[in-house]
Amino acid sequence: MAASKLSTATLTTSLKHTTPFDGICAKISAFYFDLDNTLIPTRAGDSKAIRKLADVLETQYSFTKDDANLATQNFLKSFRRCPDNSQTSLDSWRTHLWRESLQQKYKHLAEQIYPQWLKLRYRYLAVPPDYVQLLQRMRRAGYVLALITNGPSNAQWEKVAKLHVRGYFDCVLVSSDLPWEKPHREIFYAACNFLRVKPQQCAMIGDKLETDIKGGHLAQLGLTFWMPLNSSSSASQCLDDVEYKPHIKLNNLLELYKYFPRLNIAAPAPPSTTNRRSSHMPITISSAISSSGSSSSNSSSSCETERAAAVRQQQNYAEDAYQRQWAYRRGGSLPAMDCSNSETENSCDSFI
Repeated sequence: MAASKLSTATLTTSLKHTTPFDGICAKISAFYFDLDNTLIPTRAGDSKAIRKLADVLETQYSFTKDDANLATQNFLKSFRRCPDNSQTSLDSWRTHLWRESLQQKYKHLAEQIYPQWLKLRYRYLAVPPDYVQLLQRMRRAGYVLALITNGPSNAQWEKVAKLHVRGYFDCVLVSSDLPWEKPHREIFYAACNFLRVKPQQCAMIGDKLETDIKGGHLAQLGLTFWMPLNSSSSASQCLDDVEYKPHIKLNNLLELYKYFPRLNIAAPAPPSTTNRRSSHMPITISSAISSSGSSSSNSSSSCETERAAAVRQQQNYAEDAYQRQWAYRRGGSLPAMDCSNSETENSCDSFI
């Protein structure tokens, strides 16, 4: 732990003297992204969708303004508290939440309101075009990419599918499919194993200090980038009492360009090239556990290759890593969610 804290302090100081920091960035060959409130604007997007839906309820269903606001806010609160229930489908659960959120005279409209909310939700959760271009440039520059997200399996995989982000990543991990969630180091080691990179070659990017940044330090990743949900808040300004400090604070993902000059050179990949990675080889949960275990016990011996000097070699390597990617278990056997448990609430990236 001491080494991790020391490296953070050293990096923070070295920002004034770019040469040491540039050397650390040059060793990075893999980026690990958080999903909610990092790659996609979950908190803001859900709020925008709810406000727009309140207008729809007034104009299409003759709700009063107060009734529309009450129903939508009740739903958003319930949904953020418990977005998924493994005992039923996502559609059934959300329709139930809408029915419970509506006043008696409107309850019969739940089945009509739910699909309109879902459509609006994914309109406002879309990955910003500039972020899509960043991912494309990372791929063209030879970096390998992983998406590591905490949360209920079905709910998180729905986001991945509807927002069409899977094709940009060599590895996608959802915590509910695995025995661990961030900040547990094993979930990071699992990604390292499948991408065949050492932890020191990886950079974690996320919005939560207690999961993304802490986990990056516990796994001894090379760099951690923190993109706080509210950059102007007092909590994001003062990190004196934080045990696991980020190496770098970002206002948005586009600031990564200034730390990794290769991204400014690489042209964005055309859509046909980026989206060629749309199918995945089958693999079991047990193999994920065993693979991660070997990586965490001896990360140096489990990483079979060093970063290639040439971009072409790294791109070939990324393609090989992709071919070994897991098929995704869709959470059918997950235990029921205890919505009254604060730890369960906070395990999903989109809750905070």
